[in-house]
Amino acid sequence: MTQIPNPTSKPKVAVLIPQEKRALVFPQQVEAALQAFSDPHIATDDELANGDLSEMLRDVPAVITGWLSPEIPRSAFAPQGSIGFLSHTAGSVRKLGVQDALEAGEVRVSHAASTIAYAVAEFTLTQMLAHVRRHRDTDAGFRNGTPWFDMRENFLGQLLSAQEVGIVGLGYVGRLVLDLLRPFGCKISVSDPFVDEERARSLGVTLRSLDDLFETCSIVTLHAPKLPETERMITRRHLDSMVPGGLLVNTARARLIEEGAMLDVLRQGRIFAALDTFEKEPGLGTDMPPEMREELRQLPNLYASPHCAGHTSDSYIRQGLTAVEEVRRYLAGEDLKQEIPSERAAMLA
Repeated sequence: MTQIPNPTSKPKVAVLIPQEKRALVFPQQVEAALQAFSDPHIATDDELANGDLSEMLRDVPAVITGWLSPEIPRSAFAPQGSIGFLSHTAGSVRKLGVQDALEAGEVRVSHAASTIAYAVAEFTLTQMLAHVRRHRDTDAGFRNGTPWFDMRENFLGQLLSAQEVGIVGLGYVGRLVLDLLRPFGCKISVSDPFVDEERARSLGVTLRSLDDLFETCSIVTLHAPKLPETERMITRRHLDSMVPGGLLVNTARARLIEEGAMLDVLRQGRIFAALDTFEKEPGLGTDMPPEMREELRQLPNLYASPHCAGHTSDSYIRQGLTAVEEVRRYLAGEDLKQEIPSERAAMLA
């Protein structure tokens, strides 16, 4: 482990993020913020790949993790070990092996999900606006030499404020999407089993069943977590019931939708979809067959992106700073801002 020289008796904090990902969320300003109150120990890639973290984590009260961080042994957490706090620079902590220790109250955990959520929410709003104002059509028409007034006449858009937008899942991202939509004045409906009528009224939204939401809203955006209860929750029947010309935005997980249903419906050309996540993609350790990729490229009613909704250069820095600030708060005995409650351990997305 490479130890940053620090002559003071500041508490040790281990940074367990491979260099490739650490470069994104831990630039100099983030590292300097951590050095201001702690003695950072930044693990090398070789140390992380070695698999034995016990010696590295001795007498370390807090660790910072991120994308591609290794699983942390249960014995490293209190009371057997010294780690009482884990601050994650990304969203999901499922792969870190922390769930049991969190549920047992042996460690406290914070994550940067809310920081990433804002990037996803902005991206979601961008997809909606680009769709209703026909941005892609007018841009392509200009580049292809379509006559000026023909473009204006043939690619006439709509107002977002005139749409009813349905939000499936009112978690971190869904709530931010709701907040971003408010200034447009559009009608907003929500489908979420954890939202009751009283909460819906307080938020100024209409609570609908999943079936009703798909049948009613001209734009539907998915923000439910990937859990056993939500897998394949969106069926072919839901997609078929959408308003003709409607838009489905999925920046959550592809497996929320019935397998094969999305492609089948897009082939019909009756609705549009803005998809940031796919069943098969390199980030999931697999990739789609070349023939499927080529077919998707040819679909004019598909707006595709490479699982990038939560990724911006600004978000990366904020993720690092958020994680560092949570460590500072923990070591100072202050309230945490991004903590995952232990009772939510079983629902970690």
